[in-house]
Amino acid sequence: MSEQSNISVDHFFDPSSKDFIHDPVPTLERLSAEFPIARFEAWQAWLVTGHQNIISCLLDRRLSTDFNLWEFAPAKKPFEEMDAFEKLMNNNLFFLDRKNHLRLRKLALPAFSPRIMEKMKERFTILVKERFDEIGAPESFNFGAEIAEIVPTQAIASLVGIPRDKFPIFDSLAYGVVRGINPMLTPEERQEAIKGVPEGLDLLNELIDERRANPGDDFLSTLILAEDEGSKLSNLEMCALVGAVLGAGSDTAVDLHSYLIKNLLQHPEQHHALMADETLVQGAISETLRYESSGKTGLARYASEDIEIQGHQIKKGQMVQLITSTAGMDPLIYNDPSTFNIQRDHDKSISFGQGPHYCIGVTLVRSQTEVMLKELFKRFPNLSLGDEIVYDYAHHNARRMDVMTVNTNIAKS
Repeated sequence: MSEQSNISVDHFFDPSSKDFIHDPVPTLERLSAEFPIARFEAWQAWLVTGHQNIISCLLDRRLSTDFNLWEFAPAKKPFEEMDAFEKLMNNNLFFLDRKNHLRLRKLALPAFSPRIMEKMKERFTILVKERFDEIGAPESFNFGAEIAEIVPTQAIASLVGIPRDKFPIFDSLAYGVVRGINPMLTPEERQEAIKGVPEGLDLLNELIDERRANPGDDFLSTLILAEDEGSKLSNLEMCALVGAVLGAGSDTAVDLHSYLIKNLLQHPEQHHALMADETLVQGAISETLRYESSGKTGLARYASEDIEIQGHQIKKGQMVQLITSTAGMDPLIYNDPSTFNIQRDHDKSISFGQGPHYCIGVTLVRSQTEVMLKELFKRFPNLSLGDEIVYDYAHHNARRMDVMTVNTNIAKS
């Protein structure tokens, strides 16, 4: 029997199963303890678990985010033959080689500065208040559909400067980027997912052209004006950057919003501590990201050459999935990891990545989540978890809760 078949985990690891979606912890604990580096043939990939193993991979330049290096990646087309989605991905931060990734990241950083993000927080506050005004004061509502599914994408739309009446077009772009980037899709599934991308890109290009003519003190204008050694961002590179922010910041934030509220309401002592001290908000966000394994997949990396990881031979072109949720469960890093504690020290967290691929939009995600949480508990101080949670078992990469009802208990206020 070959080494590869000896370390396959297909006999027990099934992140699409209902058991995993309802409670992934037992499976992830077994994966980490018994198979820290393993083959998962269902994905034709290697799985890497554990805090230190994952950090080593994140910092290893031989493991690239460039999807085109994957042994099963479709042949790269000449630029003139690419469709709108393919051109977008060709310039996406996640798909670029190291040199171009660093160039785009350096040019983009000023647009994510604390000053710009603080201004954006004011916009997020207006958006969130309007969303809660629309919800009103019902006895209960579906937090998953009414808040978590809506606020993250609208926050990014607001960041970019999308007019309110064009939000649906931007939503379609977000859907296409988030779904289309999934390497597991069939060509037919990808075409269906990305059908709204061309109209969304037309909208973005119109906005960029308007800002080029009349730059202001906002996110897009900052991107337009950014320059490094004579290099500036093209329209397509700016569109791709927005696409990367959507891919990394909108879809994952949906689950962050839902699981943050779910865990606070399931742990009353932590909820009370937060209500007594609002400075714990960011700690609550960090702890939710550590404690809750909301994803089905990990971070994809592709071997640019033959390498060895903990004695296992990874061949050039093979996919490596970094199961980052296992890092938050690692007892070597976190004391009593099975306890939800919003006052925990998160100095060693890798929830937002590490090294050159540390999430550029971390402040964006944290800001809009903080605004949402504060407004929610301001409106409904006696909020409690409802009796209905419905998972989307078919979701491509997340333990998504389509339905998570909350009771407002307004009569108790």
